[in-house]
Amino acid sequence: MFKRILIANRGEIAVRIIRACRELGIESIAVYSDADRAALHVREADHAYPVGPAPAAESYLNTAKILEAAKQLKADAVHPGYGFFSERAAFARAVQKAGLTWIGPPPEAIEQMGDKVEARKLMSKAGVPVVPGSPGTLETEAEVAAIAKKIGFPIMVKAAAGGGGKGLRFVENGKDLASIVRTVASEAKS
Repeated sequence: MFKRILIANRGEIAVRIIRACRELGIESIAVYSDADRAALHVREADHAYPVGPAPAAESYLNTAKILEAAKQLKADAVHPGYGFFSERAAFARAVQKAGLTWIGPPPEAIEQMGDKVEARKLMSKAGVPVVPGSPGTLETEAEVAAIAKKIGFPIMVKAAAGGGGKGLRFVENGKDLASIVRTVASEAKS
């Protein structure tokens, strides 16, 4: 069992992990940006460590600062929560290289599941049922329209990369398909 776990996240997910640690008799370490200094996850944790300014890229997603916090507060393991580092194989490897236990899927699994198209192929190959859809990335509105015609409406259109969580759209019929595909493509590029 671990003595002390660093939670590389914030907000509700960090609070849930902190409470689970408490139930298991494990000390918790919260990290926080300047903007989250008084946040609930910081107040609930046994220990807290500042990791930088408000932008997540400069604090919560700063590998060096997270690992520094783990070292300074003698963490045994790092739990990423969801989002943020939970989807970054390089961070999982950095945690392991630092001699800490990574609480999450192996880095190889993160890489395989991080690419939506490849994850779908991998699951199909493994016999896991997948919803009807495209066999791979579609590049044009015409390709999307052809798949939609083949499987029927309604459909969901999702950016294979990017999108920042915005790239999933419900398309009830062909009337709005072209504009929705353009919107999804634009979000993915940004």
